[in-house]
Amino acid sequence: MITLFHDYTSPTAAVAVRRAERLAPDRVEFEGFEAIGIDMVLPVTVDVLAELDSVAEAATAEGIVLRRPRQLPPTGWCHVLGAVAAREDRAPEWRRTVYAAFWRDGADIGDREVLARLADEVGLDTDRVASALDDRGALAAVRRHTTEFRRQGIGGVPTILSQRTLVPGLLPEADLRALAEL
Repeated sequence: MITLFHDYTSPTAAVAVRRAERLAPDRVEFEGFEAIGIDMVLPVTVDVLAELDSVAEAATAEGIVLRRPRQLPPTGWCHVLGAVAAREDRAPEWRRTVYAAFWRDGADIGDREVLARLADEVGLDTDRVASALDDRGALAAVRRHTTEFRRQGIGGVPTILSQRTLVPGLLPEADLRALAEL
């Protein structure tokens, strides 16, 4: 089993998650990682633009639309609802929906109303979603986990953890398959 750390505003993570879901869905654990970690919308960075260029071909091959975002919203609440989706056995659907909403549709995934609508589309329990979105402690827990992951050496996304070794998260298909089989 390998762990893939991802965040929704990383184009490379979008490709890595899709590839891992396609190639080794039962051998990969997906872990949300709030890369920025602040409650503020930021302008699109040069790093994100460079990532868009570097993964454009791979994204197309995976059937992913990566449009240039207008801004980079905070993703903590996305990860909070990712935990709700995991408890309801809907985590893959949640990941796909949030990535598509941000990259394809340009949705503000930092907006709690948008997230509630996406959760409804995925079929998550409305009461659980509302409760999670009202729980500042759940957001704090996401940030504590991210801080702990950073202490373990995870500096960004996507990153894979396999047998206590960190490797870049966007691996060639053959390498990802081999790593997942270890």
